[in-house]
Amino acid sequence: MRKFMLSILAIFGLTVIVYGQTKVELNGTIFDKENDETVVGAKIVCDKVLITKSDIDGKYALQVDANKVHQLTITCIGFDTMVLDVKVGSSATTFDVVMPKYEKVMDEVVVKADVAKTRETPIAFSKLTAKQLSEDLGTRDLPMVLNSTPGAYATEQGGGAGDARVSIRGFDQRNIAVLVDGVPVNDMENGQVYWSNWDGLGDITRYMQVQRGLGASKLSIVSVGGTMNIVTKGIDAKMGASVKQEVNNYGLYKTSLSYNTGMLKGNWGVTVAGARKWGTSYADATFDDAWSYFLKVQKKFNKHLFSLGVNGAPQSHGQRTTRLPIAVIDKGLAEKAGINYMESLDSISNVSSSQFTTPTIGARGIRYNPNYGMMNGSDFNEKVNYFHKPQFNLTHSYEPNDKINLTTVVYMSIGKGGGTSMKNQTSRDTTTGLINMQDVYDYNSTHYSNIYSTTEHVASNYIRSANNDHKWVGLLSTFNYKINKKWSSMFGIDARYYKGSHYQSIYNLMGGDYAIDNADENQPIPTPGNTSSSMKRVGDKVSYYNDAFVKWGGVFGQVEYKKDKWSTFLTSSVNETGYQRVDYFKKKDIVLADTTFAQAVGYGDTLNYNGQKYTINSSEARYATTDQKWFMGATVKAGANYNIDKHHNVFFNTGFLSIAPKMNTVFDNNNREFLAIENQKVYSVELGYGFKSKKFSANVNGYYTLWRNKPPSYTPTTPDGDSYNINGLDALHKGVELDFIYKILPNLDFEGLASIGDWKTISGSTANIVDQDGNILAVVDFSAVNVHVGDAAQIQYGASLRYEVIKGLYFKLRYTYFGKNFANFDPTNLVGTNKDRESWQMPNYNLLDFNFGYELKFLKKYKATLNGGVMNILNTVYITDAQNGDGFDASTANVFVGMGRRFNLGLKVSF
Repeated sequence: MRKFMLSILAIFGLTVIVYGQTKVELNGTIFDKENDETVVGAKIVCDKVLITKSDIDGKYALQVDANKVHQLTITCIGFDTMVLDVKVGSSATTFDVVMPKYEKVMDEVVVKADVAKTRETPIAFSKLTAKQLSEDLGTRDLPMVLNSTPGAYATEQGGGAGDARVSIRGFDQRNIAVLVDGVPVNDMENGQVYWSNWDGLGDITRYMQVQRGLGASKLSIVSVGGTMNIVTKGIDAKMGASVKQEVNNYGLYKTSLSYNTGMLKGNWGVTVAGARKWGTSYADATFDDAWSYFLKVQKKFNKHLFSLGVNGAPQSHGQRTTRLPIAVIDKGLAEKAGINYMESLDSISNVSSSQFTTPTIGARGIRYNPNYGMMNGSDFNEKVNYFHKPQFNLTHSYEPNDKINLTTVVYMSIGKGGGTSMKNQTSRDTTTGLINMQDVYDYNSTHYSNIYSTTEHVASNYIRSANNDHKWVGLLSTFNYKINKKWSSMFGIDARYYKGSHYQSIYNLMGGDYAIDNADENQPIPTPGNTSSSMKRVGDKVSYYNDAFVKWGGVFGQVEYKKDKWSTFLTSSVNETGYQRVDYFKKKDIVLADTTFAQAVGYGDTLNYNGQKYTINSSEARYATTDQKWFMGATVKAGANYNIDKHHNVFFNTGFLSIAPKMNTVFDNNNREFLAIENQKVYSVELGYGFKSKKFSANVNGYYTLWRNKPPSYTPTTPDGDSYNINGLDALHKGVELDFIYKILPNLDFEGLASIGDWKTISGSTANIVDQDGNILAVVDFSAVNVHVGDAAQIQYGASLRYEVIKGLYFKLRYTYFGKNFANFDPTNLVGTNKDRESWQMPNYNLLDFNFGYELKFLKKYKATLNGGVMNILNTVYITDAQNGDGFDASTANVFVGMGRRFNLGLKVSF
């Protein structure tokens, strides 16, 4: 009996202990780290016992013991598994979780190690998420959002859709590497990126990382100023679709659609997206007629992941390409720049070739476009850009274990299109400032030529198109090997082949039936009985026709060391670039014995030499072809990051680039090789510090970049059309950058940035002017010591305040200031008394922008997102781009101005 009573008391005591534990609620929300969206269906396991899932809003709730540390294990398809300890007190505890994407599942396969990591990769970089792009971009070109990152300067130039440009640390976009899913997209001939060819890219971007300076890319790419790595969307964990409609106040519309299957049975999925943009752009007679499409199919099996991607953006848009004197645009802006307004107008009106306005008419306004006129009652813009550049990527990733990854991308790009302009300059209407297009049409539609045809009208002036078609194929493969916990390595190859076809063609005969052109030296010489070869119709090639061939081969490698608080790397690459040019409108020199018949023969011609006849019957011998020219390039980069503690880190990087010259600095338009061609040499060093906490994070860095043998932005020519090359122009770019974010409240963020640069050319040099036979005509001795780099603001300040009033409703106010911005200049004008003469400095300006949005969930699985913005709230009139004039002052400079106040509104429905 005694034992029985003791047992009863023991059971009773145990029951008291067990039921004496107080239960409290542990709740929170699961977020996607990449875009701050909530994660639906995440599995939450507490202490390996309690299980729940996040609901439609990403929320979860569990009843757990109070005053105890619990372990949460959170899993979801497409995300990394997270194991976290949570300390729960005596009352309800809220614990939100931010989950990173699991890149090995079905996200886009990109070239490994080209994406920088916070507190690990020792470089300065900024990351823009899909959420930030949706809030800030609107109907603008993708580069315009970069003005919220330190050291970047983006402008919309003439205001045409897709005509934006960007510079980073004073280096223009020819010297900024642009990668889409790790594949380089800079033009193989000149390094440019034409953003109109990538319309719609903002709709499919998962995130965009902007690396300033030499960057983290291991490829032999021209990342002097920085690297833009754009990663497109992959396959989400669940099915989803969306439709979005956008509009702005000057009549530009955009409709976007997207669909993601989610991960299907069998570990595969499809993402498809498309957009249509149409309407008018900001400047007069500029329009946009564009489509974009995107398809990605991914399949994962065993340890392999395949991805097939296709994207393109066929488009046609009107442009404003002519920079104007300030007095033509706005009186207040001219006076602010120190210009005598009336004197400037008198000077402009006396130049008959560019009679944009008169003293009586005055300024035309910031939307005035000098590139159009009226024809048959409608606007007719001579400047139209049209292009389609589909890109195809086939990617394979093989990861047999945790130590090895092999990723290979085979890609192809096929581009076709060009830009139009009038063959000859014509007069303007002095009242409207527009080109007299109707006069040209009336003349062409009534004029005959007795020599060529008495029944068809000959066009004395017409619209021509400068076509730049290309075919580009490439192979990019990287092998990553993790040697042990501390050491890892990466090796790869980069092979490319590019053919660019350049020709001028007749686009619009403006009332005529044909035009006359005899530029093709290989066509039969017209005679009174045979003139058809000179009579050109719409689509026929005129003026010039040549192909450029670029061959590229490179290898690269990297070793990384990580231990405790240290992470270091050393990377190097070697590449060889080959150029060749074929001119189909010029005859090839024929050599018989020791005699050269320079441009004297064509296909089917007969030569008499020493009494013997030679007939030229090989088409390969018909065209002027250069030799293949090869150039070696190389890169070496190194850096280290040290995490002082969980809040502070410092980093350092340095590098050297030897960059092969571009195609347009190797051969001129007469197939001549330029003299003394040299590689560009870049030396750079950078130091940085970072601080990171829950409420405040900041980064500050300083850089020093020496650029030797900087190429000109274009191939200089004399008034007689003779080309010349420049060697020995050096530049020094140095500065400091700061960016930070402070969470004043959980729903109130304050962000700021500052960039103070000192970018100058620091040398003089000589330019050899050669004639068409390659003889040196003259040597231009110029000096540009301490002349500031142009067309890039060297001082930048910015701040933004984002306030989420209630869940889903936010307002964002952004302030941006740009200063110390000098006009672009031609260094060969700095001769004689103008040696080392500073370019004109544009007026500083500041902008205030406002964005807002509201997200509403309805019918359980649907979500509506309304967003919009007001750009340039204060309607500031400001200069963004300038070309230095003969007087090195405001009155002789030609400029582009920024857009005035404008609005955009968008509505997106997704499920």
